[in-house]
Order: sequence, then C-alpha cells, then structure tokens
Amino acid sequence: QNIQTFKKPKTKIMMDIGNPGTVFNNSRMPNDGVGLVRLEFIISSMIQIHPMALIHPEKVRDKDTLAKIKKLTYGYADYEDYFIEKLAEGIGTIAASFYPKDVIVRFSDFKSNEYGSLIAGEYFEDLDENNPMLGFRGASRYYSENYKEGFGLECKAMKKVRDLMGLRNIVPMIPFCRKPEEGKKVLDIMERYGLRRGVNGLSVYVMCEVPSNVLLIDKFSSYFDGFSIGSNDLAQLTLGVDRDSSYLSTNFDERDEAVMKMVSMAIKGAKRNKKYIGLCGEAPSNFPEFAEFLVKEGIDSISLNPDSVLKILLELSSDGGDEYPKKR
Repeated sequence: QNIQTFKKPKTKIMMDIGNPGTVFNNSRMPNDGVGLVRLEFIISSMIQIHPMALIHPEKVRDKDTLAKIKKLTYGYADYEDYFIEKLAEGIGTIAASFYPKDVIVRFSDFKSNEYGSLIAGEYFEDLDENNPMLGFRGASRYYSENYKEGFGLECKAMKKVRDLMGLRNIVPMIPFCRKPEEGKKVLDIMERYGLRRGVNGLSVYVMCEVPSNVLLIDKFSSYFDGFSIGSNDLAQLTLGVDRDSSYLSTNFDERDEAVMKMVSMAIKGAKRNKKYIGLCGEAPSNFPEFAEFLVKEGIDSISLNPDSVLKILLELSSDGGDEYPKKR
C-alpha cells in the first residue's frame, strides 16, 4: 500500500511523545497531532531538580545538593525561572513541531518515589509511601500544600507556551483525578495562574483512568472539555491487579471483558455529554484488535507510540476517509 496515498481512518491517529528531541522526525509521519505529552521526561532529564526545591531552597540542607542546583540554574533570573523556562522550552518544541494540530499536554504524573529521585527530592517527598501507584499522585498533589506551588510553576510554563509563544494548540490535561470535586479544585488553581477554561480558546482535558471517572463521567463532564482513557491504569484498577507484580502479570490484560466494558462505557458517556474522548495506552499498539474495537465504539482518537503509528494507520485505513496529501 502506498504510504503517500492510502486512505486515513475516520478516527484520529495521534502519538505519544515524551522526549522533545524526537519530534522533528516523528512529526513528519502521517498523524493528527499528539494525544499525550508526558512531562516526566522533560522534568527528569532537562530540569532534573524537584520543583519545590527551586521554590524553597532554604529547606535543602546538603551543601553538595545546593551546589548542583546552583550549577544547573546558572544564567537564569532565579530558580523558579529555570523551571518555567526549561519546561516551556520542551513543551514549545513539541507544540511547534505539530502546529496547528492539537497537542495534549498532561501535567506531571510522577509518583512519590519518582519525585523523590529528582535532585533534592528527599527533602519534599515521603520516600516510604507504601503504595505510590495508589498514593500521592495526579490531581491530589496539585491542590495539596505540599506541592501546590510546584504545580503553579507547571501552570506558568503552560501559560508561557500559549500566550507568549502563541502556541495555542496545546491542551492541558489533568491526570489521576479521583473525584469531580478534585477537578474543580485543580481548575480553580489553574485559573489563578491565568489558565481559565474557555478564555483564548483554552480547553482542559482529564485522564479517564480511575473507575470513578467512568462511573461519574456525567459529573466530570461538567468540569472538563474532554477525556483521554489511560488504558494501563484503568485496567489495573478495574481488575485490582498490580501490573508490575511478576505473580499477577498473566492477569493483566487490557482486552479483559471488564476492562473493555469500562472503555465502552467511557466512550458512550463522553458522547452522551458531547465531549471529546481519546485513548492513550499501549493496548492499541500491542493488539490491533483493540484498536479496531475502539474505532467501532466511535472513539475520537487513538494515541500511539510513534513506532506503531504507521502500522495501525495501515490496518485501519479501510475504515475510509480522505487521502493523506503527498506533500505537507
């Protein structure tokens, strides 16, 4: 099949991006934008320092750690500016490469142990948290006194990309939001930092990865403009399986009947509320039949690892639609 002239499916095929350094090649492939930007790579590799250490360096008592922070932030107006500039640079690189297509940017979703591994992280994280996967992560962090200021830096970086760089194709997304009320709290904080839904075309999405997101999708729809199904966490929490456990690995399968029913309910719920819904996760890349299931259910977009995009596009191309142009 000629990659220059094949029919693209009606369902948008987007890609997951973590490393801004890969976008110049990836953006040349047939695509409908970015369904998931993971900020974790930018923070861990480009910034390296725990955001709260940049806001409260007085709490960092180790001289060697302080020296590392000073060396990394040399040349910036202040510590906070270093975080904002570096994060905005990473997001902006991705957004510009895919402009004007949508680029959905998930706020940081590190768990406590992962935040703790950043420079000076041990001063701001509970490194003994028993179950970080179900613990202090996602939306619950953003309004907590322990991280609210750090989330503020993320918001400032997003605002800089949208308003100063003019890249209004970015759509911020909140991860692991357990209750609608949590979503309202996070939106209120975003608004304080100049990110208000509906102003300058700003949409805000939420990850649909906790069963409560599916069961209460009508209520979540009151606060958000769209959803992105996180099939990994949704499967784990629906089946009560730790996917990292070697004892239970055979029980973790996103094609399980219960998981697929949850996905179907989420898609129907979003459609009922006239909201956008996509999926980002490994299932469509690993199992073509899962991608076909999503298309039949009427999902708006599927976001894949870049190395799976062409394969899935070709497999779904019989779905119809327009030809991709020979030149972009």
